Amino acid sequence: MAAALLAAFGVAACDSGDPVATDVVGSADAIAAVVAWQADEQEPVLDDNGEEQLPVIFVVAVDGATIDVGVQADVTAATIDWATVRFADQVADTFDPDLDGEPVRNDGAMLLIGPIPDPANPIELELVRYYAVDDGEPFTLEITSDPSTTDTDNSMPRASVTSVTQP
Repeated sequence: MAAALLAAFGVAACDSGDPVATDVVGSADAIAAVVAWQADEQEPVLDDNGEEQLPVIFVVAVDGATIDVGVQADVTAATIDWATVRFADQVADTFDPDLDGEPVRNDGAMLLIGPIPDPANPIELELVRYYAVDDGEPFTLEITSDPSTTDTDNSMPRASVTSVTQP
């Protein structure tokens, strides 16, 4: 009986009392959803043996800020099986200046992501997609929470892009 009480007390002590919002789109979920959208949009890249490679997608914050390391880790974990996501602090680091037209490195795409709104459902996120230094396309994406996925399901993001517009 004492062990059961101690266990119950331990669980209660770890509970902050705040409900966990699973129906909102947070930063990591928004970026993972944007990466999934981009991965579907991107042309496949083949290696020297003709095998399809994971799409390479660079993510850069529009204001030059470093994206939180925890968010980066969550996005990487959520996308590891279907995309190679690289975070950069500087836009210039994503382009290859040694090639004509300065394409995004590794035959990838670079997403210059605008400020991520406070968690809500849905959210709107503005971004500019680049395949080369002079090839930017602006988009506004509506991202909606997908409560059918769980924290332990890393094969799909917990949110999805439900609307794409170009200004």
